[in-house]
Amino acid sequence: MYKKYAMTSLSAVIITVNQEKKIAKTIEALKALTDDIVVVDSGSTDLTRKVARAAGANVLERPWTGYSEQKNFGNQWAKHDWILSVDDDEVVSPELIESIKQAFTPAPEADAYDLPFRTVFAGKLIRFGGWNPESHIRIFNRKKIQWNTDAVHEGLTLKPEHIIKKLTGYVHHYTVDTPEQFVAKTDRYSTLFAEKGRKIGKKASFIKVYLSPAFRFLVEYIFKFGFLDGYYGWFIAKENARYTYLKYQKLR
Repeated sequence: MYKKYAMTSLSAVIITVNQEKKIAKTIEALKALTDDIVVVDSGSTDLTRKVARAAGANVLERPWTGYSEQKNFGNQWAKHDWILSVDDDEVVSPELIESIKQAFTPAPEADAYDLPFRTVFAGKLIRFGGWNPESHIRIFNRKKIQWNTDAVHEGLTLKPEHIIKKLTGYVHHYTVDTPEQFVAKTDRYSTLFAEKGRKIGKKASFIKVYLSPAFRFLVEYIFKFGFLDGYYGWFIAKENARYTYLKYQKLR
């Protein structure tokens, strides 16, 4: 007789601020996977918290102390040890949800899972350039793995002995609504990088400041076929090169 196995439960954790237009779509997609969705809000002045609660999430409020600390705080409030970490502008595709269900039925055979990403930039799906292919480890067991304490580009405390497997489907990242928002993001993240670098005594050489940006543009726009994405392909490659320049120039 065929035996039906139950799926191992997992929780979804989202950190957010002022994302009233996107947070409902993020939560609704996750509800096909779990009924435990934790949202950690850091001082939204719009309707983000109200929209998230109406969508069925458990909304917590916490002053901003950094990406990793906000995420680790949310993990502590999750009902289950397995965590799916999603940002407030990301939507899990139905194909990825099915892939997760298969991996967690009856129980996961890894310590963490790597998820493929696709970026939607100002309404356009970006298929080439420096953001492709892109994947991030976003599912993990909180008993074994946590977020580190980096101020920029937070990562997980992975060890060589951890087993990591890749799933199919995509997390769609709705990164910005306008190119101007991306410019502001470039300025903000480059400052955070420089502040972190100064704290640990990092230096920026002439090559880092002037040659690295040019090399990055060349790789993303030409060798990774960013030009096939048209104007936005050029804009993203140019702005990523500017980020590389700014972060080292500010560090200097």
